[in-house]
Amino acid sequence: MKLTKQNTHDFFKIINDKQIKSVFQPIVSLQTGEIISYEALSRITLKPCSLTIEELFNMANQMNQAWNLDSLCRKKALKASQKLPSNLQLFINVDANILLDQEFVQGFTKEYLNKYHLDSHRIVFELSEKTSIQNMELFNKAVKHYRNQGFKIAIDDAGAGYSNLNRISQVKPEYIKIDRELIHNIHQNIDKSTMVEAMVHYCKEMNYLLIAEGIETEEELTYLIKLGVEYGQGYYLQKPSDTFCDIESTKKAKIKQLYPHDHASFLHNDSIESLCKSTYTLKISDSIKKAYDLFNQDMTSKIYILDDHHHFLGIIKKEYLFNEFGCIYHELAHIDDIVNQDCLTVFSHFSIKNVCQLALNRPSHLIYDDIIVLDNQRFIGIVSVIDLLRFYIK
Repeated sequence: MKLTKQNTHDFFKIINDKQIKSVFQPIVSLQTGEIISYEALSRITLKPCSLTIEELFNMANQMNQAWNLDSLCRKKALKASQKLPSNLQLFINVDANILLDQEFVQGFTKEYLNKYHLDSHRIVFELSEKTSIQNMELFNKAVKHYRNQGFKIAIDDAGAGYSNLNRISQVKPEYIKIDRELIHNIHQNIDKSTMVEAMVHYCKEMNYLLIAEGIETEEELTYLIKLGVEYGQGYYLQKPSDTFCDIESTKKAKIKQLYPHDHASFLHNDSIESLCKSTYTLKISDSIKKAYDLFNQDMTSKIYILDDHHHFLGIIKKEYLFNEFGCIYHELAHIDDIVNQDCLTVFSHFSIKNVCQLALNRPSHLIYDDIIVLDNQRFIGIVSVIDLLRFYIK
C-alpha cells in the first residue's frame, strides 16, 4: 500500500487517540447451531477516515508500527470482553512473532486478566499464518509457555500464505481455521472441496478442531456441513457486533435441519461418548487434603482436576501423595503443584475407532492410562482401555 501524507496522518491519529474499537463475531457449531466462542475483531472509529483495518495493519508493517497497533487492538478487545458469557471462549488475533515480548507477557498474566473477569482457559490466541515466523525455536518455546498457563492456540488462515502441515504439526493447535478463500464458492470448486475434505480427515485424526471462516451463503454452509466441518464463522451466520449477540433462530434451525440425521445417529452409536463413565473430580482451588482423604479411604487411585468452568486441567495419582512407606502428604502443598497434564484428551463425538488409534499411538508408559472425554472443552468423563477392548470383543 502506498503511503500518502493523508493516510499517514490518519494512521498516527488512530494510534495516538486510540481510535479503535472491538466487535465480536460468533464461532458456531455446525452440528447444533450453538455458539462456542467469539472472535474479537478491530474496527476504526476515526471519522472521517478512508482506511480499512486491513490497510491499517499493512501500513503498520511498512512503518515499523505493528507492535503499537497490535497492542492497542488487543487491549481494546480485553476491555470490551468483560460481558463475554461465562461459558464461552474469546479468540484474540496475535502476531506470532511477538509472543515472547515482555509487554505481551505482562498483558496476559493472571492478575491482568482478572481485571477483565477472564481466565487463561477462556482465551485462544489466533496466530496468523500470513507472516513468516522469524525464529521457530523461540516461537515453539512461547507456545509451550502459554499452553502451560492454560491458553489455547488456533492457527489462522490455514491454506494461505506461510501455512503448512509441518508448521501445524510443530504447534499442535487446539483449533485450525480454514482460510476464507478456500470457503468462497466451495460448492462450485472441486479443488477447494477436496482440500477441505482432506483437512476434515486430518483434523479428526490429529484431535484438532476445524473452523471454516468466511461463510457468506447458505450454499457454502450446506456444503461444509456435508463435508463434516465442525465449526463455522461468517457473515451468513452472524455479522460482527458490538455486543455478544446470538445467531438468528432461523439460522440455528437451518443448521440443525442440514446436519445429516444418519451422521448424527452414527455419532451417537459409535462415538466414544457411548463408553464414557463418570469419575472422581476436584477443582483446582480445592485443598490437597480433599485429595488425600479420597486416596486414604481407597475411594480411587486417580482424581481428575477441573477449573471453575468444568474444563479439564490434568490428573493427580495416588502415588503422588503416597509411597511404599506410607503418606507423604504435605499440608502446605497445592493441587496445582502435582497435577499431571500428560493425558490423552478426545472430544465426545470422536469415533471409537479413531480413539483406539490415538490410544495405541501413545508412548508405552501411557498406553494403559484412561482417556479423558470432553464436550466443547468441558470434562464429561473417562474411558478405560479395558472398556475399549470389551467394545471390540463383544
